[in-house]
Amino acid sequence: MDTYNETDLLEWCEAVLGAVEVLADHSREHPGERTGAHQLRTDAGLCYLKTHNDPAHWHNEVHGYRAWAGVFGPNAPRLLAARDEAPLALVVTALPGQILDEVKLTPAQEQAVWRQAGTALAALHQSENGPFFGPCRHDGTPAGPPITSAEEFIAAELDGWQKRGLAAGCLSREEVATAEAARGLLPAFAGEKPVPCHRDYGPANWLVTAEGLWSGVIDFEFAQWDVRMADFTRYPNWEWIDRPDLIEAFQAGYGRALTPAEENQRLVCHTLYALAAVVWGRENAYYGFAAEGRRALALLG
Repeated sequence: MDTYNETDLLEWCEAVLGAVEVLADHSREHPGERTGAHQLRTDAGLCYLKTHNDPAHWHNEVHGYRAWAGVFGPNAPRLLAARDEAPLALVVTALPGQILDEVKLTPAQEQAVWRQAGTALAALHQSENGPFFGPCRHDGTPAGPPITSAEEFIAAELDGWQKRGLAAGCLSREEVATAEAARGLLPAFAGEKPVPCHRDYGPANWLVTAEGLWSGVIDFEFAQWDVRMADFTRYPNWEWIDRPDLIEAFQAGYGRALTPAEENQRLVCHTLYALAAVVWGRENAYYGFAAEGRRALALLG
C-alpha cells in the first residue's frame, strides 16, 4: 500500500473493526498488480485486508463471500467488511494452513488434498442454480446483460478471446482451427444450468494443514454463475496435462463420473482456458503462461 492508501484504509479498518495492526504484506506478484493483501491482527483475530484495482473483481469477490463462501463452512474465510469506495477493499478472516503451491507433499498426500477439494466443490455446485450466466455485482444483480443460455454464454467467451487473439496476431492457423473445433461441441451445453463457480479453484488458492490435509479455499475474485466445468479446467499449473492422477482424485472426491456431454463440455472449457492463456499472456507480457497455453492447444488440436 502506498502512504495515502495505507492511511486511508487503516482508518477504515479501525472504524469497522476496532484496533488493527498490520503484520505482513502477503500480496502476490502478478501482471497488472490487480490486488494487494495484508495480514492484520484485530480484536476478531487474524484477518486479511484485500484491495482491488479492478472494480469487477471487487464485486465478484464481495458477492462470492456473501453468497457462496458459506457453503464451505469453516473451510473458507468469512467476510467481515467491504469498502465500496476507492480504494476498493474487503476484510476477511484468516484460515489456518499454507497455500498448497508453496508446500512439498508426497504424491499420495497431493491426491488426498485434491480428493478433499473435489468433495468440497461438489457441495458448492449443488447448493443452488442461478438465474443467469456471468458475474454479479456485490448485491447479486447481473454485472452485464444477463445470458440464460449456457451455449450462448460459452460461445461468447470463445468469440471474445479468439477476436482478441486475431487482433493481436498471436494465434496460429492451427490454434484457430482448435478453437473452431471446440465451437462444434457447443451443443453439449444445451440445458446446462448456471451454478456458483469459484473459477480459480486450484492449488494456488487451496490451503493445507501441517499434516498435508486440505483446509480450505481463498480468493473469490473470479467467482460467478457459470457452467460447472469452469471449476474443472482453470488450472494454471496444467495438471490435466502433467498430473492426471490428481485430476482422477479430484473427480473421485466430486463423487460422480462426468456424463458424455460433460466430457465434451470439459474439452471446450480446456480449449477456452488455453486460448485465454495465449491471448492474455501476450497482452500482459506473461510469455511463459502464453507458451503453456500453446502447449495445451497443441494437445487439444
